[in-house]
Amino acid sequence: MLTCLALVAFNAASLGDIPKMTSDIETEARALAAVSTFSPDLSTRIEGLSTEAEALAASLHRAGVGQDMPCIFQGIANDARERAAEFSNADTQQEQDAALMNLRVLMDDVAMLAPLAAAAAADRADERHIAER
Repeated sequence: MLTCLALVAFNAASLGDIPKMTSDIETEARALAAVSTFSPDLSTRIEGLSTEAEALAASLHRAGVGQDMPCIFQGIANDARERAAEFSNADTQQEQDAALMNLRVLMDDVAMLAPLAAAAAADRADERHIAER
């Protein structure tokens, strides 16, 4: 819960920006899930996704999307940083293979959850639109 409370500190995008954010995260997650070999830039790409997930979490929170979805994406950001560290610390082929498997599992989850976040944001936008009438 403390992690979720920290979301308020981030600059958040508007509710209208969330669909693009979720689409970008889903696209990058699918690309990272398809990675089959270790490369030097992999940690950087994973860190980038972590930053995007953190921004999405803050935007979802600021938009008033239910508590679960912002916390889920904050957790994804934290997990992605852990996956990046696994790659940075992987010295053997076995460690790299394990890191790739862990990355695939996380990225598959991200690709599945990103559209749900977009749908939750759309629902929130509809609620706001109805309330304004």
